[in-house]
Amino acid sequence: MTLYHWVVCLCLIPLVLSEIPSDWAPRVAAGDMLYSPTEPSDVRLMASVGNGYIATTVSSDTQYVGGVYNGLSSLTPSHRARIPATLAIATPQTSITATALDLERAIYYRRSQGTMSGDVFKVEQRWYAHRLHHHLLVHEIEVDATECQSDLNLALSSSPGSNSSDINFGVVQQADQYTLVSGSTLQREEPSSSLVQVAYATTVIPDSLFVPKAKASTFFFITATVTSIDGDDNIPITERAKNEWSTATAAAPELMDSHITEWAKLWSSRIMVSDNLALAQAISSIYYILSSIRDDWNYGVSPGGLASNGYNGHMFWDQETWMYPTFALFYPAIGRGMLHYRFDRIQGAELKAAGYNRGYNGTMFPWESAFTGEEVCPTSAPTGQLEQHISGDIAFAIQQFYRLSGDKAWLREQGFPMLMGIATFWASRVAQDGDYYVIDGVIPPDEYAVNVNNSVYTNVVAKISFDAAKSAALILGETTPTEWDAIASKLKIPFDDTLQVHLEYDGYKGDLIKQADVILLGYPLMYPMSPTIRKNDLVYYSARTDIKNGPAMTFGMSAVAWLELGEPEMATDEFVRSYANIQQPFNVWTETPNGGTVNFITGAGGFLQGLWAGYGGVRILENEITLNPILPQNVTSVRYDGLSYLGNRIRLEFSENDIQVSLMEGGQSTQKIGITDSSGVHPITESPTVVPRGPASIHLL
Repeated sequence: MTLYHWVVCLCLIPLVLSEIPSDWAPRVAAGDMLYSPTEPSDVRLMASVGNGYIATTVSSDTQYVGGVYNGLSSLTPSHRARIPATLAIATPQTSITATALDLERAIYYRRSQGTMSGDVFKVEQRWYAHRLHHHLLVHEIEVDATECQSDLNLALSSSPGSNSSDINFGVVQQADQYTLVSGSTLQREEPSSSLVQVAYATTVIPDSLFVPKAKASTFFFITATVTSIDGDDNIPITERAKNEWSTATAAAPELMDSHITEWAKLWSSRIMVSDNLALAQAISSIYYILSSIRDDWNYGVSPGGLASNGYNGHMFWDQETWMYPTFALFYPAIGRGMLHYRFDRIQGAELKAAGYNRGYNGTMFPWESAFTGEEVCPTSAPTGQLEQHISGDIAFAIQQFYRLSGDKAWLREQGFPMLMGIATFWASRVAQDGDYYVIDGVIPPDEYAVNVNNSVYTNVVAKISFDAAKSAALILGETTPTEWDAIASKLKIPFDDTLQVHLEYDGYKGDLIKQADVILLGYPLMYPMSPTIRKNDLVYYSARTDIKNGPAMTFGMSAVAWLELGEPEMATDEFVRSYANIQQPFNVWTETPNGGTVNFITGAGGFLQGLWAGYGGVRILENEITLNPILPQNVTSVRYDGLSYLGNRIRLEFSENDIQVSLMEGGQSTQKIGITDSSGVHPITESPTVVPRGPASIHLL
C-alpha cells in the first residue's frame, strides 16, 4: 500500500536506492518510510513514537503521558511530568548501518552490525507505542547470528536518564522478568486539584542477550504505564500496570500486527500527491500529530506534541486554529475529542473570567491550559492575561465542527453551552465608545504587539462568537440576548481608508509583526471583504512580517491567500517555505528555520491547511463545502481520502482537467449528498462522479 505517493518519479528521490536496504527501498520510494544511514547527533531531531496516550523520542531519556503534569499553575509553572525512559536500549558492540521511521506503521527501526570472534552478526531494533493497547511502549530486538560459528552474547546498555524531578518514583516490586515502579506527582496544578499517581511495569533489561550459534532470535521489552486519571479506580494502578505488562508479554509476538492494523485504520483518511516525493514526505508530518492525540483520551494536543515538553506541554490556540481543522475534516472523532478537552474544562474558563475582578462573566478560556483548564501561563508572560482571542478561536472551531458533522445532539450538549459561555464573556468584555463597541488592552496573534486596543483579529473572532451562538440557538430553538446583535454589528474593525487595508490594531504604524495576523481574516475566518482589500492586506503585511524568527504558519496562510486571489505563481514560493522548517532525516519540525521549539507540530498543522484549504480551495460553510482545486507545482494529481461531511466519508481526487468524487462510506442520514459545478448537480455515490476541474460545492441533495 502506498500512503502518500502512488506514482513515483525516481529522479526526485534524494537518496540512491541502491544504498537503502532492499526490503525498505520500495517503501522509501513510495514515501511510506523515511530512511537515513545514520542517526542525527542532536537527539531532539530523532524520530518519536507515540499513540496519543504515551510517547517518547527514540534514544531520549524521557517519556510522557498525556494529561500528566507537575507544577503549581503559573508559578512553577505547570509542565509535563517527566518519566525516565524505560526502553532507551543500545547495543554497544555494533555499528549502525541503517535507520528508518516507518510512517505507515508508526515504527522506528535501527539496523546495526557487529563482529565477535571473527563472526559477523546483525541486529534490528524496533520501537513503537502500541496504537490499540495504548498503555504499551514496545521495543523488539531481533538478533541474526545465522553466520556465527560460536554462541553470541550481545551486550545491552540502557540510558533511562536521571531520576524524575516531577514524580517520586519508587520500586514496588522487583521480579526476575519485570520491575514494577510507582509514584505521584509532587505538585498539584491548583490547590483543589489532585496529585496524579503513575505506575509502570517494565521488562528487566539484562546485561546481554544470548543467541545460539547459527540461529536468529527476537527479544521483547515492554513497558505498561497507567495513571490515576484513567482506568478502573477499584483496582490499584500498580496491579493494573502489572496486569497490562503480563498480558502484553504473553502475546508479544502478535503485538506488532495489531499495532499495524490500528494504524491502517487511521491511514484510511489521508492526503496523497503524485510525482512529488518531497511534498509527499512533508505531508507525513501528520504522523507526528496523530502520534500525539487519540479520540479516547481527551487531553488536548500541544505545540510540541506529546513526545516533547515544548511550551510545557500546554494547549494554546495552536490546537483549534492550526491543528484541529485538518482533524475536523479528516479525523472527526479526534477533532471532536479536541473540543471535548475544552468542554471538560469550562469551569476553569469560568474561574478565569471571574478572577480578573473586572466584571467579566462567562467562559474566558486560558491562553495556556493543562490538566485543570485554569490559566497556567507563567506569570512572567503577559500573554496569559492579554491574549484573549483564544476564546473566539474555540467558538469558530465549534461552528466549523457543527457545519461538518451536523450533529445536533453534540451541539446541544457541548457546542452550544461553550458558545453561550464564550459570547457571554465577550459581552462582558467589550466597552461602548461612541457608535462602536471596543475591546481594549489585548495581545493579538502578532505577539510583538502588547496591550493594544482593538486588535482586528480579536474583534472579528469576538463577532464570530456572537454570530455562532445565535446560529446555534436558532438550530436548537433557543434564544440569545438581543444586545448581542448590536455588539456584533458594531464591534470596531480598524481600517485605513487611505491605504485600503485592515489595521492590525488602533494606531498601527507598520511595525514588524511576528506572524500571520490580519491575513487570517480572509482564511480561516472568511471575514467578508473585496478581493482588492484581501490582496492589499496580504501585500502590506507580508512586507512587515519577521521572516527570520516567525513560525512557518505565516507562509502557509500567505499561500492560501494568493491561491484564493487566483495567483498560483505567487503562492508557490510561500507554500514551499511553509514546510522549509522540516529537519532531516526524520521530518521533525522546528518552530523557526533556525530553531525554537522542536517537534513543532503547529507548523505541520498550518502547512496541511495550506495544502487542502489552499490548493484544494476547501471552505466549510453553513450548508456546503466549497472547493476550487489547483495542482501544486510538480504534482499531477491530488487525492483526499476520508474527507468527512455529515457522517459521509468522501474520496476526492483532482488532476489538471477534472475532479473525481465518490463515497467511501455513507452516513446514517437518509439524505444524500451531491456535488454541484458549472454543469449541474450530481449525486455522490460509490462510483466516481467526474466533473470538470473548477469551482464546485458538496452539499445535501
